[in-house]
Amino acid sequence: MKSDSNDKDELLLKVMKERIIRSYRWHEDVIIPFAEELDIEPEQLEDILMKRMDMSSLEALHARFEQSQSICIKEKIHADLRLCWLSDIMEVLTREESDQIKNNIAREVLNGKSYQEAIEDGRKELLEHLMR
Repeated sequence: MKSDSNDKDELLLKVMKERIIRSYRWHEDVIIPFAEELDIEPEQLEDILMKRMDMSSLEALHARFEQSQSICIKEKIHADLRLCWLSDIMEVLTREESDQIKNNIAREVLNGKSYQEAIEDGRKELLEHLMR
């Protein structure tokens, strides 16, 4: 008898997780891009997330995803502009200058400017800082 109850609970939990994962925003923002990045079908990624994440993690993930976009873009900018060398190693830029450049570029990208165009403008801004 207890097994029936556990089976029903597990089925209900699976249905609830599927509703979260298959919601439009979740699917468009998380599932499709990450499935493409991992070169797998969206359904495979859905299965992975349902197995590895509990309900509270799934419910909070979209908000954390939104917050992480800025962080991820800034890390990419840091690498693409070689700020790890200019600021962290050679110290020809202060950490504040480096952060300001990254924040400006990230803001432009998040506001719709293409990453490539924003990084080119960022290179110009970087050069201005270096020439001062």
